[in-house]
Amino acid sequence: MSLRAGIIGCGGIANAHVDGYKSNNIQVTAVTDVSHEAAVKMAEITGAKIFKDADSLLKSGLVDMVSICITPVAHEEPAIQALQHGIHVLMEKPQTHILEAAQNIANAAAKSKALFMIAFRHRFLPAIVKLKAIIQSGEIGNVVFFQNIFCGPAFYMKDKWFSKKAITGGGCMLDTSSHSVDLFRFLIGEASEQHGLMNKNFAGTDVEDASIITLKAASGAIGSLIATWVAGAGTAEITVMGDKGMVRYDYAKPENINTRKAGETEWTSELVKPSNGFAEEIAHFVSAIEGKAKITCTADDSVRCIEIINSVYQENKA
Repeated sequence: MSLRAGIIGCGGIANAHVDGYKSNNIQVTAVTDVSHEAAVKMAEITGAKIFKDADSLLKSGLVDMVSICITPVAHEEPAIQALQHGIHVLMEKPQTHILEAAQNIANAAAKSKALFMIAFRHRFLPAIVKLKAIIQSGEIGNVVFFQNIFCGPAFYMKDKWFSKKAITGGGCMLDTSSHSVDLFRFLIGEASEQHGLMNKNFAGTDVEDASIITLKAASGAIGSLIATWVAGAGTAEITVMGDKGMVRYDYAKPENINTRKAGETEWTSELVKPSNGFAEEIAHFVSAIEGKAKITCTADDSVRCIEIINSVYQENKA
């Protein structure tokens, strides 16, 4: 089966999707972007045909699957249209900031013969796969605490669409911590309770650029999800503490998973394959399309993520 992929939205993240398709020997045959210049650049890289908009691309007959990489506020229409045309959809997160729109996409996915997958690529990192295996093995015992930090010097966000509420619906909590919420649900379990705090440090913007979400799982495990764009020195890491030990992953050292059991003073390091997850994510998507696997990042996962984050937003409005 020779699959053909389209790219809707040719910004920075689309390049990672193109690389992922290339790694899986899938040809990108069609591209579109509101910026013709961006579409031209992508076409030069891929050899794809340029279309004036998503509608014409989806009706072209040139694609079997699409990556939707446009701004979240514009996700709903092309996703539903693609699913109605029987075209498989891989959508960048966050799916949308409007819960009703997210549910509309999920409903369209449920009715379509085509598959929908939300791009929670961290699930497919070899390090995260290993982390989950360690947790499930009982090696560190019952999970007590989960901490995920995605903080960095990303001051350029102030002048990007990411910090414009009309386009995104939220700031770093929605953009960055959507990955964190999914990681908690993937590694620890469904959240039964959520709370959070946030702050706006950038002048002249209308979204948060520093946030903390706290989650509690049915098991009693507690999670702390920290994100900011205004850290002078950044870090990206996951720590899971159990009653028999702990495991830690530092994204700056993508080849190492470190564990320390109760009574030990030294960390044990285990090697994993370094990866950004895009090739593995698309490999999983292709495998599902070919009937060899079942989608693990569903529209319902995305809806649940948005429910949790929107709940925190509403709590902070009270």
